[in-house]
Amino acid sequence: MMSIRLTLLAAAASLSLAGAATAQPVQSTADVAKQKVFANIGLLNSECIRYDAANDRYLISNLGTRGPENNGYIAIMSPDGVITNQKFIEGGKNGVTLIDPLGISIQGGIIYVADSTHMRKFDLQTGAPRGEVALPGAGRPNDIFATADGTVYISDNGGLVGTIIKVSPSGQVSLLQPRDDIMEKPNGVAVMPDGTVVHGGRGVNISFRDAVTGRLIREKTLPTGQFDALVPLADGSILAASQGGKNIYKVSASGEVTEVAKEITVPAAIGYDTKRNRLLIPQIAAASITFVDLP
Repeated sequence: MMSIRLTLLAAAASLSLAGAATAQPVQSTADVAKQKVFANIGLLNSECIRYDAANDRYLISNLGTRGPENNGYIAIMSPDGVITNQKFIEGGKNGVTLIDPLGISIQGGIIYVADSTHMRKFDLQTGAPRGEVALPGAGRPNDIFATADGTVYISDNGGLVGTIIKVSPSGQVSLLQPRDDIMEKPNGVAVMPDGTVVHGGRGVNISFRDAVTGRLIREKTLPTGQFDALVPLADGSILAASQGGKNIYKVSASGEVTEVAKEITVPAAIGYDTKRNRLLIPQIAAASITFVDLP
């Protein structure tokens, strides 16, 4: 019995040392002085910001007054930080329904939005409604990512357990993975250039899954967690907003971790300006947007 116990202790020590040996230091290029903040600009509970490359502008989802009222809206911001259209798309106007809109994704001339009960679509140029898909059983649709073929992935971190909702181009709703607590109530969700689905959760792991089966392929552990949005970059790296660390990480394709922004009280669904190599950070309660021009 003593021999077995000693063997187990030795194995545990070996694993601990192995983990320590492979731990990677986190570099930092974050400089608060270079983080430009735009506040008091007409936003209300600003959750998500996305770069509209076709029109060189930023789209910002605003929950409006939280609750079941149809008063959410999407604002347009110019790259110099000016709100050029406070309510480009407004709940309760022009046939629009937006109830606590959170995630935004832009694809093929369509703005995809996740609100409290539906995936909603709007014309990128005019803001006119272009259809909707109900998400029955969803606890809290949150982040959203649309692929080039029209497949959409939506994180659901409401209720007791979480999952990733998958909406086909024809509007069929399914689950990428059955609901369970292993998903850690995912928030940020995206699709990597190789087609792998990546999501974060309440823990400190970023999870990579097969887009067809939902099978967990691998995980990447970061120093802090509670991840909001994840933004894949063309070189295979990922920008990850950590509410636990009040910061933003950049994870390279080979796994190196760099802190690129810090002292962000509650970083929400971040965006990335591909033209300017600029990180875009919204904060909900502060109703602000932070620009970080990356090295």
